[in-house]
Amino acid sequence: MDQYRINSWEDIGKIDFSSLSMKNICQLHFADLGLAFEFYNSYAKTRGFSVRKSRSRIVDGKVREKAYVCSCEGYRLEKWNHMKNRVREPKPETRCGCMSKLHVFFDAVIESWVVRDFCDEHNHDLVVPKLARMLRSHKKMTEPDISQMNHMKEVGISIPNIFGSLASQCGEYENINFSIKDMHNQVAKQRRQLPDDLTSAMAYLEMLAARDRNLFYSVEKGREGVFRQIFWCDGRCQLDYDLFGDVLAFDATYKKNRYRLPVVIFSGVNHHNQTVVFGAAIVSNERKSTYVWLLKQLLIAMKGKIPTSVITDGHQSMAIAIREVFPNAHHRLCAWHLMRNATSNIHKPQFTKMFTKLMLGDYEVGVFEQKWEEMVGFFGVEDREWIVDMYGKRNMWATAHIRGKFFAGFRTTSRCESLHAVLKRYVKSRHNLTEFVQHFQRCLSYMRHREDLADFKSSTGQPVMQTHFQQLERSAATIYTRQIFMLFRSMLHKASTLKVIYEKETSSCKIYQVSKFYKPNMIWHVSFHGEQDEFKCSCMRMDSIGIPCSHILAVLGFVDIAELPKSLVLRRWTRKAKEGISGYDDMGGLMEDSLAISRRACLAHWCKQIMNEGCLKGDLFNESRDALVNILSCIRAHSGDNNMMEGHAEYMYEDLAKNGSTEIETTRKPKHCSYCRKGGHNIATCSMRKMDERTPQFDDDAAENVDGEDYSFVDAESDEYVHTEWFEEEDEYLDFSRYYEQSGGETESSMDYDSGGANDDDEAEL
Repeated sequence: MDQYRINSWEDIGKIDFSSLSMKNICQLHFADLGLAFEFYNSYAKTRGFSVRKSRSRIVDGKVREKAYVCSCEGYRLEKWNHMKNRVREPKPETRCGCMSKLHVFFDAVIESWVVRDFCDEHNHDLVVPKLARMLRSHKKMTEPDISQMNHMKEVGISIPNIFGSLASQCGEYENINFSIKDMHNQVAKQRRQLPDDLTSAMAYLEMLAARDRNLFYSVEKGREGVFRQIFWCDGRCQLDYDLFGDVLAFDATYKKNRYRLPVVIFSGVNHHNQTVVFGAAIVSNERKSTYVWLLKQLLIAMKGKIPTSVITDGHQSMAIAIREVFPNAHHRLCAWHLMRNATSNIHKPQFTKMFTKLMLGDYEVGVFEQKWEEMVGFFGVEDREWIVDMYGKRNMWATAHIRGKFFAGFRTTSRCESLHAVLKRYVKSRHNLTEFVQHFQRCLSYMRHREDLADFKSSTGQPVMQTHFQQLERSAATIYTRQIFMLFRSMLHKASTLKVIYEKETSSCKIYQVSKFYKPNMIWHVSFHGEQDEFKCSCMRMDSIGIPCSHILAVLGFVDIAELPKSLVLRRWTRKAKEGISGYDDMGGLMEDSLAISRRACLAHWCKQIMNEGCLKGDLFNESRDALVNILSCIRAHSGDNNMMEGHAEYMYEDLAKNGSTEIETTRKPKHCSYCRKGGHNIATCSMRKMDERTPQFDDDAAENVDGEDYSFVDAESDEYVHTEWFEEEDEYLDFSRYYEQSGGETESSMDYDSGGANDDDEAEL
């Protein structure tokens, strides 16, 4: 009798269905209903038909009899063939009154489900076994498949690529028991089971907070609980802000989410000159009150630390909020946005070129004022509203007025733009609030991985000395991170083109005059205060950037100083920037989920080896199968759960009979696009799907451009911006006659110029 008893899914796997007779089937008895269905479904797959659940007999609230039938049993209700509001072509009719079935009942004596009736006669053609996997009851995704799909989807892999990967693991596409559409349906089902988006996002943040006790998030709701904005930052963000939060950059131009809401990302630069994120927010508008709320939440999360300097794209609401919350911070406007606005407001390319030179040129204040008057007078724009407004804000954009204020090399918000370029590889426009937060955290994880790589490169090996100041160079190589050292070394190269032409000692300091070879009119003054062991230069680059300028380095070489003085070393640029900060070392500890993922990968590796080699011969297959079944039985016995798979089959197919015949009239739900979940169209015409398909998949090489700020701030020789194609460093004054000649003797340029478009509505015109 025991040879006909099926106690587990593994017993079904051992059955040779090709040699199974009707008499054998009628003698079977099952431990539960799920196994009865699983057996009949497996049998149907070998024959080439699909099955579904049918009627049940219930006694005292318990199922005592159950019928499983061929999916072609019965007939389609006529109402489905005469729908007046039908839009799509009706599905082919498959039900033809087939009588094939398996009928089981519960035998209380042996406490098993016994076969009462079995019919294997069909009145329709059967599908060849090769195509049986496409029938409805055979193409359901299993829990391992769903789990693997979810893990791959979490790292940004698209559904078609996941399907290809799973098919590759199975050997061929014909060995996979579901389709891409089934995967999309499973994803949609999971989304429908989630609570509302905001509640789900908060639940996800609560889950992160359980792992990271320092995680901070805050949600503001309006009347009737309507979402306004959400701000969050994890513990690592707070540690980074504590070290590198002296300079803060943010904008709200990124809107890649399902709701098209602005995303505000607070960022800065770390000791490797890499972009580092301090926090993020999703807001419903860009009003002043919104930015005030965000900056206050940032202060709360960062224990009240106020940044020294802030750089933005110039949005008026941002500027007002910064003055209110960070009254003592230096606010700088993005140079790139100013250049764009100069083009769109004045419409003269030569003016934009000269305005750029004035903005980025390292002039004395008096020289700047003179050049400004000459420029606006030459172009006749002194009365333009934008010109008047810009002149009133000159202490927020002109290098002449900003010199000496620390901005860590920031001139533009290009780091924010580059961060957006990386973020869009993780976040798609179809993602809701919860998915955005999840994928944003994944983007942070990748950026921190890159920081770990930079830490490793800085801590291993020593760069080869290449300058004439090798002792100074070697000293800096042991202090700075590798990337900052490369910037420092470029300063040393510049220092070799300088000479000290005069020195003078006063009661408080020594003053050195530094000049460039063959350019005696270019002079800088370096002072040395012996008591404080402090060097200062008239170019103020040390104060603005935190790296010694070439003029100071020339003086160090002149007085034979072999080691970089401590007063010239800013800790935020050094290898030891994070040393002694509690929290960094344990932030990388493995969480429970991380261990589970690692273990899953390890077991998957060995299981794949067994799968590839164990299927080559029949005896190897049987031996491998039996060994795996025994291992699984031991695992379940150890965990105390002997019914994991028994209940699984019932769960997996519990809704197969939902489309069976019923006389109850139901109202069909309005159809929605399965991609974006919106009405009025389907996935074939979905514009959001087409937009995402045009977006390239994640590419590590492309993501390397996250640090978009150029290194032009280290250039010391022109005392102006490094892009020398815009101007010549030896120019003492702006040569207006040169621009006049280039324009053909006209002050108005006749050249066509693409201004890049007018300012967006979201961005206040400067």
